[in-house]
Amino acid sequence: MAKFKYAEGLHLVHWYPEAASQSFKKGQPVYLSSGKLTACASDGVAILGIALADASGTEDTSIPVLLATPLTIFEATATSAGSDVQIAVTHVGKHYALYVSSNDVYVDLGDTDHDALKVVDLVDDAGTTNGKVLVKVLAAASQFDAKEAA
Repeated sequence: MAKFKYAEGLHLVHWYPEAASQSFKKGQPVYLSSGKLTACASDGVAILGIALADASGTEDTSIPVLLATPLTIFEATATSAGSDVQIAVTHVGKHYALYVSSNDVYVDLGDTDHDALKVVDLVDDAGTTNGKVLVKVLAAASQFDAKEAA
């Protein structure tokens, strides 16, 4: 299963109530909808953090979340909309979308239209198919970090 995992940096964990009918897995990006945890979908640009436990299936169950702060780096697997892609040094520093398929989550290196993630480094060697990369959630996509309207 492809999932995000903590790599380095600030490690803030908070607990939030689960929304109804959730099936997210540990390591899956989540966001708050009406104050409750919901699984992020592909192209999602609102990310609170990464679930540290599987959804229980019971509304209002408290779930720990590793918050996506500006100083939190995650390790993730690369894809191009579900197809194979080779990671390259040219991906570092660029913004990409989130791709979700059946609770598997990836950095979508083929989508620069739904910016949510910034690749900060490669974990695997350049040229690795569907290799691992280090990413941070962009401030504009982070529910924890986004600037509030005045």
